[in-house]
Amino acid sequence: MENLVQSPSHYVWEVAGKPISIHLDFNVVDRLAMDVMRGFGAVPKRGAEVGGLLLGSIEKNGANLVVRIEDFVPVTCDYMRGPSYLLTENDEAKFREAVEQAKAASGSEPKLVGIYRSHTREALGLADEDLERFETYCGDPSQIILLVRPFATRTSVGAFFFQENGGFRRESSYQEFPFKRRDLGGGASTPVRSFVSETPALGAVSDEQQGPDLREWVKTRGGEGKPTAPKVEKVRREPSSEPAQFRSRWVWIPLSFVFLVVGIVVGFQSALMLNKGDLQRAATNTVALELSAKTENGKIVVRWDRASISIHDAVSGSLRIMDGEYSKVVNLDSRQLQNGSVIYMSAENKVSFRLEVTTRQKTTITETVDFVPTKP
Repeated sequence: MENLVQSPSHYVWEVAGKPISIHLDFNVVDRLAMDVMRGFGAVPKRGAEVGGLLLGSIEKNGANLVVRIEDFVPVTCDYMRGPSYLLTENDEAKFREAVEQAKAASGSEPKLVGIYRSHTREALGLADEDLERFETYCGDPSQIILLVRPFATRTSVGAFFFQENGGFRRESSYQEFPFKRRDLGGGASTPVRSFVSETPALGAVSDEQQGPDLREWVKTRGGEGKPTAPKVEKVRREPSSEPAQFRSRWVWIPLSFVFLVVGIVVGFQSALMLNKGDLQRAATNTVALELSAKTENGKIVVRWDRASISIHDAVSGSLRIMDGEYSKVVNLDSRQLQNGSVIYMSAENKVSFRLEVTTRQKTTITETVDFVPTKP
């Protein structure tokens, strides 16, 4: 990990003897690393890849080139062809639209300077689809490609690729670097207020279109079937017969009839009370959101019960985060609610989460959970 040249807000990537200098904003490192790890944690074994556009500026000074990366735009993938970032026709349309918007930037707005992709395959090198995507949407030979390889137990690794002599060195980058702000000399990561559902596109893939890893992912998230209404067993009563002693004396017939009516009424009311209790208990179990907040991989993961009838019938919802003096409301649509979780950056103090769900029947269900970090 050589040539870690520091600047106040950027990591500068340079290779001896190459006429290119890439300035990567530390805030982009923080945010992009979070997006990469979101995809990496969505699918067991190898993780799902993510990708999109790099925005910034390009300065040319004779043969020397300075590329500044100030922002990025993620472009979602439907994962119809597995966990790799392989775009379908619909995905290509979204990518094309994002590129057109970036190229339409004017004045001081950041412009398209390249593309990026997380890499969960074996060797950290460019794939055929990376080169095809670059040729289709970039075209400017001064633009670049960034690959980021995530790891579960150590720091992710980044690699830049640029054109020279009319092509890319595709098998590997000239210089890989740790994709972490602190390791690049940028100090501690700044708080990133980002709230991302766990890869919503993966849950929409049909069973025939999913690879083995995706099918396993859907199963572990409880995405099979829809919640059903609780079944209530009917109370069965055998028809009552008159006691033998009443049959012998007609004078007791009216009284026995009264006893019979009273018994039926009392029994019916008792059955209603029992059934009502069962229904209330069943409704409590299925309507409850089961909101929870736990630490996973250094982040707070807020989850709720996707199988709850409240979530199944939800049309909208909101999650309020109260982190000390910081307060944020995240609006969630029905699809995001059915994904079952959001990710919040780690916190040193108590954080309160309040989930409010509105159903089709205009009913509002609210639950609150507090996250208290463990003191070292």
